[in-house]
Amino acid sequence: MNNEREPILKIIRECREEGICDDQTVSHLMGLVEAVEGYSSGTVSLESLLRSLKEEISGGPAGGLALLVLREICSPEVMDLMEGWSKDPEPEVRIAYLKCAAKLFDEGKLGLDDLAAFSDDPSPKVRETLVSTLSKSASEDEVFSLLRRMLSTERRSSVRSEILIALSGALDREEEAEEGSTWRRLRRLLRRHRSGVDGR
Repeated sequence: MNNEREPILKIIRECREEGICDDQTVSHLMGLVEAVEGYSSGTVSLESLLRSLKEEISGGPAGGLALLVLREICSPEVMDLMEGWSKDPEPEVRIAYLKCAAKLFDEGKLGLDDLAAFSDDPSPKVRETLVSTLSKSASEDEVFSLLRRMLSTERRSSVRSEILIALSGALDREEEAEEGSTWRRLRRLLRRHRSGVDGR
């Protein structure tokens, strides 16, 4: 972790020089760095690190960095400790939980049902995050069906737009795949025809 500390300190120095980071932001960033270092060295428990991350995510100036750290350490064990996050009143905390769940879904360690629970979240930001998270898997039948169900009930235009983009992208990829397989079949036919002509 010491190797990672210097680049972070450099970012903080540049942030201060450019007038982007005030003393409070620097203090939060350093606190986060120390929490991660403590966890890496075994002096800070996972529960304690998650508390620090949650506090930062729910409104601290280093929330973006905390979200990156959470995604990095996300695992089934971490998800078990984050159970209450999915019902947290802060949308940013629910989004953090969703992003961790999405990582495990991509790795095949979590089912779609765990993500689908956010399809009717009261916050449009959370629903939009769900759609953007699922867009790369939209060509899978299960995901495609979920997005279609969301489209039928979604009232927020920005979220509807994201859903339509995801669905159309899935259809485009499917079409490309079909065209690709058709083209491969045509090439095989042409090769067979050519070899038949050459063999005469």
